[in-house]
Amino acid sequence: MEFSLDSFQVELRDALRRYLVTEVAPLVDRYEAQGTPVPRDVIRAMREYGLLGGLLPEAQGGFGLSMVTYGTLIAEVARVWPSLRSVTSTSNLAASVLADGGSEALKDTYLPRILQGDAIASFALSEPDIGSDAANVQTRADATSDGWRVNGRKLYISNGPFCDVGVVFVRTQDAQGRSGVSCLLFESRTSGFSTTSLPKMGMHSCPLGELLFDDVVLPAGNLVGELGNGFALAKKYLNIGRCVVAFSALGIAEVACEAAVKYAQERVQFGKPIGSFQLVQQMIADMMSMVETSRLLCYRAADALDRKLPDSQMLCSMAKRHATDSVLRVAELSLQVHGGAGYTSLFPVERYYRDARHLSIAEGTNQIQAMLIAQSSLGLSALR
Repeated sequence: MEFSLDSFQVELRDALRRYLVTEVAPLVDRYEAQGTPVPRDVIRAMREYGLLGGLLPEAQGGFGLSMVTYGTLIAEVARVWPSLRSVTSTSNLAASVLADGGSEALKDTYLPRILQGDAIASFALSEPDIGSDAANVQTRADATSDGWRVNGRKLYISNGPFCDVGVVFVRTQDAQGRSGVSCLLFESRTSGFSTTSLPKMGMHSCPLGELLFDDVVLPAGNLVGELGNGFALAKKYLNIGRCVVAFSALGIAEVACEAAVKYAQERVQFGKPIGSFQLVQQMIADMMSMVETSRLLCYRAADALDRKLPDSQMLCSMAKRHATDSVLRVAELSLQVHGGAGYTSLFPVERYYRDARHLSIAEGTNQIQAMLIAQSSLGLSALR
């Protein structure tokens, strides 16, 4: 059993880290404070380091990276700018769905733009009344003589307010549940489409929004995948998305723990560094342990995906649940080690907590993950 990265993975990670530290880190505080979206040139630069299209095969314009390699890169980006991680991985999620189910014409038109960072993509699944119960989307696409007419609302959509293209999951048939759901590709400039930005707790440079489809007409060729197979397509990539979210939590937990260690070594009270006090040491030990267990589960899940193991779905849910719960505790303890300073925006630890808070909700709440984990062993579903 190998617990270290190979030379290629280390070289790629270190190159990305150098770019992020020198070129991206100086932007973060200002952009986040102003709520300014991640700059397009920074998004395009992610292509150079294997982030855009990382998991797609080279024949489709990707890099053919393993999940272990891609997850390592995701964690690096999350250490520096979680908003950039979210923008990038959301675009990748939409690109993966398009590459899997889109026609050759659709892929030729849109994939290169997304993979070069020239077009930002969104993944529109959640609705005002549909979150965890994603198979019962209510946004409708009615067939016309030459395509589809879409009506409905999507809510809490990452990249929504500034996306150029996106995949939207709609009800195309009267059947309830997953059998009536299909996937369509849309452009944000299409008549009848509009967005509204939503204020939120963290990741202010990754816009979150409500999407409104008001008689949006789409060509028949914009169907992605087979009619009625949209939910299966979404579910397939949501599982990978859970692994991505786990690595995102790992990156934030790592940097929050490192910040606490540094502060505990430098902050002097009662004539000595606070890191010499036993209760501070206990907090540091707890953080280190949570970071390490998160790391082990992340790489275990990524390896299972790479090897297409039958328990990969369970392991992705387990990694996502553990890492996203742990990062909140790590960030909270890091803030506690910093004391009053940690509560201010003069130090980054308060942002680590805010940026991490949504991760236990994204890609299926941790309560849903707990049910999925348990039912994989019990063979009993709580939902049907």
